[in-house]
Amino acid sequence: MSATCLRPGGLELTERIVGLARLPRRARVLDVGCGSGATVAHLVDSHGLLPVGIDASPAQVARARAARPDLDFVAGRAEDLPFAAGAFDAVLAECVLSTLPNARAALREMVRVLSGEGCVVLTDLYDRGDDDVRPRSTLPSLGRREAVEALLAGAGLEAETWEDHTGVLARLLWDMAAPAPGRAAGPERSVTTRPPGKLAGRRLGYFACVARTRDGRAATSATVTSATVTSAAATRATATGAAATGAKGVHGARS
Repeated sequence: MSATCLRPGGLELTERIVGLARLPRRARVLDVGCGSGATVAHLVDSHGLLPVGIDASPAQVARARAARPDLDFVAGRAEDLPFAAGAFDAVLAECVLSTLPNARAALREMVRVLSGEGCVVLTDLYDRGDDDVRPRSTLPSLGRREAVEALLAGAGLEAETWEDHTGVLARLLWDMAAPAPGRAAGPERSVTTRPPGKLAGRRLGYFACVARTRDGRAATSATVTSATVTSAAATRATATGAAATGAKGVHGARS
């Protein structure tokens, strides 16, 4: 029995954000709001990571364990994570924060369980419009980008990467409104006569973001710089060695 993935972008977007986070093999990853465990399974099977899934729904955790009894799933709340400080190298929250009653508390907990150079990886709904329009859509949102960045800052995080992926939200809303195979479209599908990202006069968007603490960003930048310098030095050494070998070959041919 395999887990299903019902959120904007699915595992394709998960693949994208894992790449943005630059997670090494065997990195410890916490998937907050893991649902039936599709992301956790993907992180193990496709990336060799060491994930743990947590969800507030015991029923979802039971489904995840049934689908993959070899993996780790825990029942618990995002606002009160049952893990030690620094236990993870990354925390994923895919389409989760906007559904929580206290997103600020959840972000603080995510930062608490991060290692020093770890990152928080988010995908979620946000408002892309320039004006507040009422009535608002019934779908939850974290607000405009500035509000999301302020939320991150309140937890000591800075956005390292921000990408708009509203297209995946539009596709999901369109698919959800589509009639079942063999069934004619009825009045209930009239929502699809408007762009799926524009609900109740509100430009609803979807973003992906990798955020790190200020210390984590500095350490990551230093690591990247060091790796670049080392790589450049190795390249120079290789080129010098090749030139020297070539010179010896020339001299040998001439003697």
